[in-house]
Order: sequence, then C-alpha cells, then structure tokens
Amino acid sequence: MAILEKHVSPDGRLRFLVSVDPDGDLSLGFDGFPWHTHADILASLSGLPQPEAVRRFVDDLLNDRSLVALWGVPGEVRDVWVTEEPARDAVYPIEGETIELRYWSSRPWIVS
Repeated sequence: MAILEKHVSPDGRLRFLVSVDPDGDLSLGFDGFPWHTHADILASLSGLPQPEAVRRFVDDLLNDRSLVALWGVPGEVRDVWVTEEPARDAVYPIEGETIELRYWSSRPWIVS
C-alpha cells in the first residue's frame, strides 16, 4: 500500500493514514491498529463522491468534529477507531480493559 496522507496528533500518540492499494482502493485508519474504513464505504454513507467523502472524514477528524476511541488494557492500546456512538463505547470495556474517548487534539470527551 502507498501512503497518500499521514497525520500525527498534536500529542504524538496517534498516526492516521490514508493509503491506496495497487487496485486503487483507498483505506483510512490508525497506523498500527486493526480498525479502518474505505473510501467506498464513506461515499455510500455520506452520499458524496469518494474523494469528497474521504476529505470530509479526514477534515472532521483533524478538526475535532469526530471522536476517537482508544481501547486496550492498562499500559497498552490495542485498537483505535473513530466512533459514532461514544456513549455505547464508553461502557464497552470489560474487567481489565480500558477505553479513552478523546478528540484528535487530545482533548477528552466529556459527557454533557
């Protein structure tokens, strides 16, 4: 896969990549973690052409309009994803697991 974009969060904890495979499939996700999405999925969900859907997704993430979930165990993050349901994700971990809900800027999500 060729990396088209690489973004590092201000605190250096997250690296977000936009990549393209040899067949032209665009994927977006956090470097080193399993969660990812694809341009065709974003386009289908938003009703926008793929390039615009990708740009909106990335811009929303980088401008703190999207919420990021970091899941793992104490001292180790095992997955990172953009969440659309933070209240559900906040109660996702089971005993011994942790979840941090935050924005790209590292500002924590606070239930209002």
